[in-house]
Amino acid sequence: MERVIPLGSTCVCQFDEESGEARMNKRARNRLIGITAIVLIAIAAIFATVGMRGGSAYNMTVKEATSDQSNVGKRIKVGGVVVAGSWDKKSNPMTFKIRDEDDENSTGKQLTIVYSGAVPSTFGDGVTAIVTGELDGSGTIKAGEMITKCPSKYESATGAYSVTDLKKKSDAMKGIPVKVQGVIKAGSINPPGGAVRFIIQNAKGSADELNIAFDGGMPDEAKEGTTVILTGKLNDAGAFETTNISLAK
Repeated sequence: MERVIPLGSTCVCQFDEESGEARMNKRARNRLIGITAIVLIAIAAIFATVGMRGGSAYNMTVKEATSDQSNVGKRIKVGGVVVAGSWDKKSNPMTFKIRDEDDENSTGKQLTIVYSGAVPSTFGDGVTAIVTGELDGSGTIKAGEMITKCPSKYESATGAYSVTDLKKKSDAMKGIPVKVQGVIKAGSINPPGGAVRFIIQNAKGSADELNIAFDGGMPDEAKEGTTVILTGKLNDAGAFETTNISLAK
């Protein structure tokens, strides 16, 4: 024998007196399933919105970002290589251009980035910059977030001058392409655009130092205390104009 027992105002159960069990009737069960589905859909929509507006935005290529007009007005994340000579550290906010990695001749689409945040010390020509911001109709992203990536290269110190030896021969070596080895001085790494990017020493704490001028991207592992091999030449001011930075093997 079964009795119908109302449970509140939304659910009705059937009570089986022989088994002593309460069973939810079909109507109430369908209603519960419907409510559960609505809740799950709402949660999914919330996560989708956060994904579009937050830091988890899809990392697009330059070509993807510029070829789809539906991206205009949206907050997107784009990764590309900084076009050489396209930026000015002194401008505020800083403006630069990025291209896709496979567009080595810079003949394809480019994006203009207007960046208002702090410039990473690893930023520079040829570095991969990943920016997050809103794309406007002119192909410009107003970005407030940026990270940079520059894979480290390793090189033997064979044939490289020490800081002391290069400075001793500075008059004769000015303008001549050479390699020099040294340790990056603590606290000396600066953002690009200045006269001195960082300073190297013969060894940590050494009095012999050499100012390094460099506008390219700093390798990810080139940090304070790291031994580096630099390719470049001494200028008239006695600074070493660097064209390549490698980590010592």
